[in-house]
Amino acid sequence: MKTFYVGILSFLVFLGSCDSYQPSKMPLLEDYGNDDLKAMNIAIQKYPRTSTNYYRKGLILWNMGKQKEALQSIAKAVEMNDSQGEYHLFLAQTYLENDSMKAAFQAAKKAESLVLDTLELNVLLADLYLGNKEPQPALDHINAALEKDPERADNHLRKGNIFIAMSRPEEAEESLLKCLSLDPEAAGASKALADIYLARGDYDNALVYIDKNLAKSPGDVDFLYKKGVAKSETGQLNSAVGLFRTVIAKDDIYQPAYSKLGSVYYRKRKYDSARYFSRGALRLDEQDTEALLTLARVADRKKGYWVAFKHYEEILAIDSTHSPGVEEHKKLKGKIAWLRYLEKNNIEQ
Repeated sequence: MKTFYVGILSFLVFLGSCDSYQPSKMPLLEDYGNDDLKAMNIAIQKYPRTSTNYYRKGLILWNMGKQKEALQSIAKAVEMNDSQGEYHLFLAQTYLENDSMKAAFQAAKKAESLVLDTLELNVLLADLYLGNKEPQPALDHINAALEKDPERADNHLRKGNIFIAMSRPEEAEESLLKCLSLDPEAAGASKALADIYLARGDYDNALVYIDKNLAKSPGDVDFLYKKGVAKSETGQLNSAVGLFRTVIAKDDIYQPAYSKLGSVYYRKRKYDSARYFSRGALRLDEQDTEALLTLARVADRKKGYWVAFKHYEEILAIDSTHSPGVEEHKKLKGKIAWLRYLEKNNIEQ
């Protein structure tokens, strides 16, 4: 073991003497530990003006899980030699690990300006641009990454998510299916496809991917909720009720489940239950137009026309273009006007 670490030390000291050494070609040890760090510190003592030493120390610290110390070391390497794109790439990754997205973006762009064009940099820039709500440059960079390695499933997933951000669901679907063809266990792709199919109204396909996720995580409330939505939209109301109730039992502040459950109970003509769960939804989100719509419909059914009218007014105050709200509000106004006419003229209904 002693001979092994002496060998590492000799190798690191050799690197420390070569400031022109290219970090991207540096052979990395699979496992790093305190002995490696000690060896690198000796190299720095011997060659304190060599930027590669600090870069290498940063890599060791990074792989030891010491991201803050790694950031200090790679920042020192960049300070000593600002012309190495690999340094700036590692600096960007380290900033990102330390939750400094703006600094990570600047470092990644600097790496790009130094004509660094690696798969890792393109992936990082794709993530950063998408996080900055700039999907087009994100797409450009993920395409560049896929040109370098078209078989990376995670990058097809990234591309799918970028297309989702660009409101291009058909292209997102294609990328996500490609991801799953390369990695059938890619949960992120299954989740995104379930959402695409739900939004499209393709509930059969949505259920395929929802069930895939539930097979892995049976208690996942998000997918139990999505399954409830798919079941309710295909008329399987009893199944939907059971699923929404399960969600609420697992998470009693899961607001959308209350709203959907109220809507389903209204369709089942269980108006008291519909009102109860819709009110529960509004306690968690007073801007929930679906819950207000259910309350308006229940009140209308129970001939509480002024209560219904008030709820429709609340809906339109939140969203003046709410299609069912606009239409039903107009009909109710006509009904109230007719009832007033009958009352004024003492005409029985």
